Amino acid sequence: MGYDGELIVWENRQVRSARVCLGEVVYEAGGQCGPRNQRDFQLVFLHSGELNVAVDTRQHQLRPGHVGLFLPGGGEHFSFSTTHTTHHSWCSVAPAYVPAELRQQLENAPPSQVCNDLLRRLLAAGLTLDQSASELGHSVVDHIGLALLTGYAMSADEQVDDVVVAKAIRYLHQHLLEPDCLQQAHVAAGVSRNTLISRFRNQLKTTPARYVWRCRTERGIALLTETSQTIAEIAYACGFRDPFHFSRLVKALQGISPQSLRQQGRPTTEPTPRFRRSP
Repeated sequence: MGYDGELIVWENRQVRSARVCLGEVVYEAGGQCGPRNQRDFQLVFLHSGELNVAVDTRQHQLRPGHVGLFLPGGGEHFSFSTTHTTHHSWCSVAPAYVPAELRQQLENAPPSQVCNDLLRRLLAAGLTLDQSASELGHSVVDHIGLALLTGYAMSADEQVDDVVVAKAIRYLHQHLLEPDCLQQAHVAAGVSRNTLISRFRNQLKTTPARYVWRCRTERGIALLTETSQTIAEIAYACGFRDPFHFSRLVKALQGISPQSLRQQGRPTTEPTPRFRRSP
């Protein structure tokens, strides 16, 4: 992949397949990259130094020990520390390789979060791979790339201050399609139903019920764009009691009916601007 910035020091670790690239680089003090257009889904891991990013009209800062999420479609400009070297790694994945459901999760994920142990281990494993032209080697790179994106999406819901809410969210995602997941979520979180509702509102500005129905709707939207199942089949598969309920929530979330959404082949709303590609 080409870079517009001035690369001063490479750590000489870059592993790629046709769809995924893992790499590591060090920029000298005062380094710049861009402006450039984002093409991939990408995670950027900042190890040391400073990284300030202009994404379209928004300004973002990534701190050491954090990982930033960069989505396709925006213009970007990167500015590194003016006094110290900046060391970061990245994983970029071609959009066509990212499943629709994962794309939906990433588009709703926060622009950055603390890099947890799972992401660190996956990144380290990927960067230690030999650059191989073999089909098997490329397959391993592909799987690590998707695992990193999935790990980011999964851990994003745990980046809440309230431990009770985090426990409930984890349970809801694990049991999303079960009819009684809402009734059991407060038990898994160790609090009363009313307490969980109150703490959800404080943390996420929504209720557990609305959170569940949004997650189910997003799963259905993914199935609309990547399967040939009927709308009714998708509704029932995603935990809806009837297809009319599913259709109402799809229209509330996307602004158009499931049928129109399927004809377009993608959601109609533009994703919220996030951190995007690292140099």
